[in-house]
Amino acid sequence: MKTNGNVTGSKPVEGDGFPPLLVIVLDGKGGVSKSVISGAVVFGFETLGEVMAKFDTDTTNSTLTAMYEDARLIDVHKADWSAPITYAISQIGNDGVSRMLLIDTGARDEAKIKERLPLIATKMAAVGGRLLVIRPITTSNFAQTNAIEFAMSTANTDIGVVFMRVVAQGRTEDDFDEWLALSARKAALAAGAVDTFISDLGVKHADNAVAYGLSFVDVAMGRFEKCGEDENRARKDFNPEIQGWFMDWLDDQTQRWLPAFHQALRNREKAKAKP
Repeated sequence: MKTNGNVTGSKPVEGDGFPPLLVIVLDGKGGVSKSVISGAVVFGFETLGEVMAKFDTDTTNSTLTAMYEDARLIDVHKADWSAPITYAISQIGNDGVSRMLLIDTGARDEAKIKERLPLIATKMAAVGGRLLVIRPITTSNFAQTNAIEFAMSTANTDIGVVFMRVVAQGRTEDDFDEWLALSARKAALAAGAVDTFISDLGVKHADNAVAYGLSFVDVAMGRFEKCGEDENRARKDFNPEIQGWFMDWLDDQTQRWLPAFHQALRNREKAKAKP
């Protein structure tokens, strides 16, 4: 069993050996599971013994800062919004500094984030790091087209791109048949993007965790003392069976995603190396 980092009791994972990494969960719409994906990404890297520096740009409904006390809220509409991120990147390599970073983006923040991607990618390269962008994929044609366009626009860079099908919130695998058959999607995969999916944790369970200010790892590990006077109530809502389900769900995403992240980074290395 993997017992390093902040997580104990999780399954052994394949996919260690990442460079310093900034993961951005990016989509211009709300309600597409960006924060759920972000929470599971944090868990995945914790199983590798990493501690992620966390940033949230959703100033109207910040889920990440509710789940993690060390998450930092950033307003992308301020001119210097990227300063905390680029500073954190510049400190990579120093003792006690996280070499893994995460940005959970808010609705309508995509354009602002994309404007600074070249700068952020350059800063990561300066410390031997990489940039990985996760694009949540729903059944929306708009979301799918935006994700494909992003993958193609970054095809000649070393920015890793992952399409994350949201097989949750009532969506089933069959609902993505049209997406899987898209010729434009296949072209994006040929340009280095990788396709994977997030399975259904359960909307009620996810909502309850956020309402209590608990990360999914908190629930899986039974860290309900964080709830203060609501601790007993949280323990009732998250009984041992549900705690076990959270751990199983987190392990499932980690086993699937970490190899996909590695592949996305490798694919773009090859693409950039082409003349």
